[in-house]
Amino acid sequence: MINFSISNVLEALKTRLDEDNLLNVHSTSGVYTKVGFNFNKPITHHELEQFIINNDLNLPTEYKEFLLLHNGAEFFTYEYGYSFCLYSIEEMIRTYNSMKDYCDVDYILKYCYPIGYVMDGGTLLLDHSEFKKTNVLLSGIETKSFYCDLKTWLERMIIAQGNAYWEWFSKVVHFD
Repeated sequence: MINFSISNVLEALKTRLDEDNLLNVHSTSGVYTKVGFNFNKPITHHELEQFIINNDLNLPTEYKEFLLLHNGAEFFTYEYGYSFCLYSIEEMIRTYNSMKDYCDVDYILKYCYPIGYVMDGGTLLLDHSEFKKTNVLLSGIETKSFYCDLKTWLERMIIAQGNAYWEWFSKVVHFD
């Protein structure tokens, strides 16, 4: 059995990419297009540890694993931008420090790290509170919980081809 990890999720994606890091996807309305992926070079273990010490961080293991593979990435890129990104450690720290100026939710400032951005959705947060396992949140107009860890969220986003799968819903039909 394959170990379910960030590394395995990304490797499975990369096996489907062509030499230019492009992937054919079936989008809405029958559109079949190519989208790209930009993976930053990894941060070294020593550099990561220095960032953690210098900034007094308590980063969840999954995010550290991602940074050691790719210190940031853009997923499902197209001519106008990307579907979502995961921040480099530098972007995460910059965003976290700027959140202190505008975020008025103490819980987020105390227990969450901004780890990425979903286009037209908001900032991805990793909740690392001691009360539960690491959980991915989306902070936009309202904050949504995905009730899953980073590797599960990332895998779902890849399966959904970068689409906001949490907005898909079904409705119970009542017959009179």
